[in-house]
Amino acid sequence: MRRIGSVENETLAHRFCDYLVTLSIDAAADSNGDAENPRWDIWIREEKDVDEARKQFALFEQSPESESYKVKSKADAIRNERVNHHQRRIAEQRKLQRSMPASRGGAVGGLGGPGMPGRQQRIPVVIAVIAMSVIASFSGGFGQPRPSRDGSALTTEQSVDYALSFVDRRDYIESDGDWFASVRKGEVWRFITPLLLHADPLHLAFNMIWIFLLGSAIERLHGSIFLIILLFVSQLAGMMLQVSLPAADSLPPILHAVAGSPFAIGASGAVYGLFGYLWIRPQTDSTYPIRMSQGNVMLMLGWLVLCMTGMFGPIANGAHLGGLIAGVIAAFLTSPKR
Repeated sequence: MRRIGSVENETLAHRFCDYLVTLSIDAAADSNGDAENPRWDIWIREEKDVDEARKQFALFEQSPESESYKVKSKADAIRNERVNHHQRRIAEQRKLQRSMPASRGGAVGGLGGPGMPGRQQRIPVVIAVIAMSVIASFSGGFGQPRPSRDGSALTTEQSVDYALSFVDRRDYIESDGDWFASVRKGEVWRFITPLLLHADPLHLAFNMIWIFLLGSAIERLHGSIFLIILLFVSQLAGMMLQVSLPAADSLPPILHAVAGSPFAIGASGAVYGLFGYLWIRPQTDSTYPIRMSQGNVMLMLGWLVLCMTGMFGPIANGAHLGGLIAGVIAAFLTSPKR
């Protein structure tokens, strides 16, 4: 949903929303103030209606008491017709389902996001990250690169995996297990490139879905440069925390889930950075036009906690937490001072 403006009168807020309904624009009024400073925000459901709604709001502010805006009865009639139409469709679908043989499986619910439809031509960074991650993950053997039969030369999978991991496996072995062996050689890009590698197709799909949902919203709103910076900062923070944590062999078994590792891969740190930004930014700036649904917030935070229990095996929890912290800090730093 997009916020297009606010008024100080509840009656006027609902009056304008009623008027938009007669123009086939779904809108809602939401209180965002207190008794001393009342304020009602106008929210538009569909992205395609935002420009027209803003134009109508500008006209409404000039003459809110005009008779042309007093259309509550007409708007209620439209809403009632929508409800009746929806109920008829449900009844027809249930009737159809009863007449069809049961199928295997069930519907898969879509993952929720900021509510902004994807437009690929306007999200080049998101598309580039997804494309590079898919290519790198498959080319690198999903973290398990296959060696050549005779072992005399590196395979393509080994070359990709060694070049993009935080530490080249050859450097790691030659340095007797130094996590920073490759970075010490000046290969500082390794703090970022592990986001392109993934452990399996499911890991890749999960991260790319969230990169698309969260990243596309941020890129359309703030631009490609801002998204690149946020992705880099989140991934950098996540990787730095991940390799700063002690290794599992130096921790008691109960803490193995939060152990560090130089072989952590995946875009989860960057994903949590994008999530942290979109979660906190509306809390610090009431005019921010995007909101994360409460269900998505609980899903992301719940997954963060569950991963730390160790029930899903070795997971880069340091990268998750570091990325989240970076995104939250970015939200505070970019919010206007009020």
